[in-house]
Amino acid sequence: MSRLAALACLLAATTVWGATFPVVKTALADTGPLTFAALRFSLAGAVLLVHLLRRRVDLPRTAWPYWCGVSLLAGYVLQTWGLVTTTPARSAFITAFSAVLVPLLEPVVGLRRLSPRVVVGALVALTGLGALLRPGAQAVVVGDVLTAGCAVAFAGHTMLVQRAVREHSARLVNGVQILVVAMLAAPLAGVESWRFVPSLRLGGALVVTALLATVAAFWAFTAAQRSLSAGETAVVLAWEPVAAALASLLLGEDTVTVSLLCGGGLVVAGMVLATGAPASRPTRPRHRCPGRRNPTRSAS
Repeated sequence: MSRLAALACLLAATTVWGATFPVVKTALADTGPLTFAALRFSLAGAVLLVHLLRRRVDLPRTAWPYWCGVSLLAGYVLQTWGLVTTTPARSAFITAFSAVLVPLLEPVVGLRRLSPRVVVGALVALTGLGALLRPGAQAVVVGDVLTAGCAVAFAGHTMLVQRAVREHSARLVNGVQILVVAMLAAPLAGVESWRFVPSLRLGGALVVTALLATVAAFWAFTAAQRSLSAGETAVVLAWEPVAAALASLLLGEDTVTVSLLCGGGLVVAGMVLATGAPASRPTRPRHRCPGRRNPTRSAS
């Protein structure tokens, strides 16, 4: 894949991930958050299961891919549940903070040392969250708190994936974790008695999130990594919350405010600063798995 084609693939995947925020928000009018998560990952899991069976992939030798699925489930449930009360744009920018949490938490678990660039990036992103969630702009709601928990879960997921792919292929980790999410989400949906009303917008949301955002977009991301540096990836991935905000504005789920513009801009700037690497430095191909959106990582 040429560098231009890789950039196009990554930009398309990032745009799809961003668009899922208002799409899910709209779909929640016809279903509960737990039921939606179960339906989404059951569909994606069925597609990936067929793929794994055709490839005759063996079961994992360690438990790391399964733990990836547990953390991914926690992140998506909290994010989807949070969208019941918060707006798609706020959800996207809060979720994006998980990209900053990863380099902050890696020194704690001994993966790497903390750098001044990461500290500065984290402070910039925190300032952006403060502007985005300041009480004078819009009251902090339960959904914002749940989404903050989602960011922590996605950061943990990123580090678990980094550990899992040391011993297993990215294809196996991706497939197993999605199947784990599907199996665990099903009993959780029972708490809501599988509450949903069949509709075109719900069906469309499931197609977008399960097939486009989970299966197709993650394939595009992985293919693009063979031709891009970490710095280039970080810059393109920073487009995700911006794409979510634009899509939300177009669909009428959000309105343009000073706090959204300033806070969101600072979150994106902090994310690029904390996670980006010099564009001239070549990197080894990396594999991204669903749920997290981080150049060291995801993705949703």
